[in-house]
Amino acid sequence: MTNFFISLGLGLAAAAIDVGPMLVRKLDRTFVLSAFCMWVALGILIPAARIVPIGWLNGIIVALLCAIPVVCLVVKLDRPAIPVMLATTVVLGAGVGFLSGLLIK
Repeated sequence: MTNFFISLGLGLAAAAIDVGPMLVRKLDRTFVLSAFCMWVALGILIPAARIVPIGWLNGIIVALLCAIPVVCLVVKLDRPAIPVMLATTVVLGAGVGFLSGLLIK
């Protein structure tokens, strides 16, 4: 159960990092909620999914796979936001993967 709470904490931290700039820019609450929920879920999924044995790379792969549906929706609404979304996904996914490899046994 401790591993679950560590994963949840990592997801909440990543969500806060991702959502912070969105709140500053006063983006639509639906986009903010979507990003928040995605990172909380990824905080739990990344440590559970072992696609590759390297934590940070595993985090990137899982995060990008989960971001694909969101990117498909954003293409229609705000195409210039996609590179920023993907870069944030890679950085936060690597961070969650790396930290989960250190903290979760």
